Amino acid sequence: MPTAVPQSPSTVEESATARTIPACDVPCYGEPESVGMVSPDVAVEVSGIAESHRTPGVFYVVSDSAGTSQVAAVRADGSLVARIEVDGMSARNAEALAIGPCEPGGTQTCLYVGDIGNHVGHEDVFVYRIGEPDLAAPPRDPVPADMHRFTYPGSAPDAEALLVDDAGRPLIVSKAPFDAGVTGSTHLFRGAADGGELEHVGEIDVPEPARPVFAGVVGNGVTDASAADDRVLLRTYDEVIEYRAPEPGADLASFPGWPVRRVPAPEQIQSEAVTYRPNGCGYLTVSEFTGSVDAVGCRPS
Repeated sequence: MPTAVPQSPSTVEESATARTIPACDVPCYGEPESVGMVSPDVAVEVSGIAESHRTPGVFYVVSDSAGTSQVAAVRADGSLVARIEVDGMSARNAEALAIGPCEPGGTQTCLYVGDIGNHVGHEDVFVYRIGEPDLAAPPRDPVPADMHRFTYPGSAPDAEALLVDDAGRPLIVSKAPFDAGVTGSTHLFRGAADGGELEHVGEIDVPEPARPVFAGVVGNGVTDASAADDRVLLRTYDEVIEYRAPEPGADLASFPGWPVRRVPAPEQIQSEAVTYRPNGCGYLTVSEFTGSVDAVGCRPS
């Protein structure tokens, strides 16, 4: 969590690294626009967001406050749809949400809550898995959850970004350490669907921001991630970057080697949540500091 609040300029589409793809293809993103606000009484310090697959137009958000036991379902403007109490969850530092299959090859989707924030160096982290509820008739009682414990193969990093692959396996993107003005390495880990020791997949070469503002104060850390249709978004404090699979059906864990580009991003302070929209055309991002919700849509290429 940053300790300073500089003003952030807007991000433009441009070449990110030598392995870039064209700045505008299909979909081609439009300009960011403010669409609403998640108020503190809905979720304090939104640190994760994921679009619902079962109820299009609704998004789940989670707070990173210690002891968090629920997620909130909201509309794109941040207005509350329902509060969902997760049975047995008292998260130490819930930093991420993801939607994925409940089991390999299954049709039911599950919401994964990543209690993966680890700036104090716990030996383990947790991922809670719940079946997506029917938000037309939100549950009144706590929803059952599978709690899966994970350990790292070496020293345990901090992390704020979670993806889930087609086999229901969690992918955790570490948050690079920042010391003496230098950003450290970002790493990708993959776990089994039911917990255990995480596999170190490799290092992620996160592009340096085109116009660093926050990176110079708190580092170029990844604060959230989202995956859809052979694409991955990574949110940093300064930018949103997108990885595109070179061919359909690529292993999600291989995304660090995919072509990457910067996409338009709003001027948000302490942005820590990003998710693709349900139709895959555009995304939402939320500021943890203010709760503001900004949307980026599509335009003709």
